[in-house]
Amino acid sequence: MTTFETFGWGFLGSAAVEVVTLVALYSSPVRRLPSRYHKAGFWITRAGLAVLAGFLAVAYEIDKRILAFNVGAATPLLVTFMARGIRLMTADAALPQGGVKPEPPREQSHDRDVAETPRRSHGRLRD
Repeated sequence: MTTFETFGWGFLGSAAVEVVTLVALYSSPVRRLPSRYHKAGFWITRAGLAVLAGFLAVAYEIDKRILAFNVGAATPLLVTFMARGIRLMTADAALPQGGVKPEPPREQSHDRDVAETPRRSHGRLRD
C-alpha cells in the first residue's frame, strides 16, 4: 500500500466517526442537528483532525487498509489523551505513601448460594 493510500484510509476512518454521529442524530426522534454542525469552525477543525488521522496512519507505517482506517477512527481519542497529558507512572509512584495494605479475604456466600440453587429445565425444577 502506498503512503497516499495509507493517508486516505486514515482520513476516511476519522471522517467515518462523524458520519456515524450524523446517522445517529438523523435516526433519533428529535432530528435536530446540534449548533456545532452549523459553524464553519467546527468543520475546519474536523477536517484538520481527519488530516491528522491520515498523517498518524502514515507515521505508524501501516500497510493494511483496515488498520489505517482503525487508527483514523481512533485519532480523536488518541489526541484527547495526549492533550490531557496522561503520564506513565511507575507502580511506586501510583501507590499511596506506605504502600497498600492487603484486605483479608471475604467469605463468598453469594457463590455458594448460586451453586446450591436448584436449576430449571424448560420451566420445571430439576432434581
